[in-house]
Amino acid sequence: MTGPGGGLTSQKLYIGPDSAPDRYRLLRSIGRGGEAVIHLAELELAGGAEPVVVKVLDSKTTITSEEFSRISQKWNEQAELLRFVHRPGVVGVREHFEGPPIHRAGEASGLSGRSLVLVMNRVNGVDLRDWRAERDLSTPAGRREVLRTLEQLAEVLDWLHSGKATPSGRQVVHGDLSPGNVMVDADGQATLVDFGLSKLTAEHRTAEIWFTPGYAAPEVFDGRRTPATDRYAFGALAYFLLSGESPPRTPGLLAEAMAELPQVAALDPGRRERIAALCAVDPEQRPLSLAGWVQEVRQAVVSVPHEEIQDARPAPAPTARRRSPVLVAAACAVLLATAVITGVKLFGDEGDGSPDRAGGTQPTAPSASRSSTPPPAASDAGGVSLTTLQPVAKGEYAWFEAGDGTLGSQRYDTALVAAGPYKICDGAASYDLGGGWKTLTMVAGVDDASTHANARVSVGVDGKSVWSGTLRVGSPEPLSLDVANGRRLDISYVDPGNTCGMGRLVLGTPTLRK
Repeated sequence: MTGPGGGLTSQKLYIGPDSAPDRYRLLRSIGRGGEAVIHLAELELAGGAEPVVVKVLDSKTTITSEEFSRISQKWNEQAELLRFVHRPGVVGVREHFEGPPIHRAGEASGLSGRSLVLVMNRVNGVDLRDWRAERDLSTPAGRREVLRTLEQLAEVLDWLHSGKATPSGRQVVHGDLSPGNVMVDADGQATLVDFGLSKLTAEHRTAEIWFTPGYAAPEVFDGRRTPATDRYAFGALAYFLLSGESPPRTPGLLAEAMAELPQVAALDPGRRERIAALCAVDPEQRPLSLAGWVQEVRQAVVSVPHEEIQDARPAPAPTARRRSPVLVAAACAVLLATAVITGVKLFGDEGDGSPDRAGGTQPTAPSASRSSTPPPAASDAGGVSLTTLQPVAKGEYAWFEAGDGTLGSQRYDTALVAAGPYKICDGAASYDLGGGWKTLTMVAGVDDASTHANARVSVGVDGKSVWSGTLRVGSPEPLSLDVANGRRLDISYVDPGNTCGMGRLVLGTPTLRK
């Protein structure tokens, strides 16, 4: 059989509860959802086969039996609550259970291990990215379809957040709203899927963090999901549908991009501000009613002449229609940083980088988080630790701070380490050298205890690159860089895979020398 991604199985495989272990025949894997693999399957009923979607978490994918037990309890609680949610626009949950792992017919009893299983109705259709690729907003019909889809999603999310979905009045939070988790059928009905990652209380903190870059509110990186988190993701989703381009990964850039949409830019400042507020950093500033927000947008969209709308339709997804969320263990410490070099604009107004809505900006200089700290004096001793300098500018969501780490089994008690809420995406900092130094020495690498393995670093002086390379855990790089007479030192970092999975970056004993 093939791995996740969509191939057909080469043999008949089954899964089911202990009482009926061969209940569901697995046809093929169609993606991943957090910790689990998602399969298209079928159930034999009255001599016929009914298609379903089965989400399977095998105990072998978890670290310990204690972790599996904890996830099992969380999984069952979420699945049981979702069984109360009955409404068009939300995928139906048929059942959930714990049982033997995936097996051939009749062989369940001889296997070790356990699996958690969530069985959902199959939604016939395409995901929202492929659906949007077939629409053209320069036509009235295309604009009507996009607005209708936004209205459907807004109404169902408002309903879930209101507490009306469950008998107890508990709010339901999806927790990972993105184009890959919305299916649209042939009749135009949009349906939220993959609620296995949902956090089904109004204020739920998680031990693991799943997110889709560009659609994750800042508080997600603290492991918290609330209705306001879904609202931020809805704003990113609306930007995607209205522009055809991937949303910027930071709230400031997303709000700016939203306000620059032709449909919004022509509005008066007050209305532009209300629309952009859905992308606010502070959850309390985001509008409570998504349906009301869409009405504001509707008036803007229908009032803009079609010739002013330059539609950028996304390319259809090349493989499976479901994207794989990123899983980040919270034990890796606080999280994530946003874009330099290959990615998303982290910084403020300085520099000449221009937004690239498909993923970020060209490299720019960090914004002016200015410090009055003077440049270091060249002492007779010939060296000053870079950790003693305050940056004159730094990334908006990720930067460097003094810390420690271990590289190649060598402990460094004096080091610069990546810091900030987006530190596993990308970040930067700039330092005023004052022109009095010749070299910068350091040992750069990914901490030996890092969960992730790689990081890419670039060092520049007065706008010119002096070193750039990809660092890997276990292979630290001793560096001696020429900074002669330089006045401004820029250091930036980025996840080489552009998936916000960068290793813990450590710059050991960074020292300026005469």
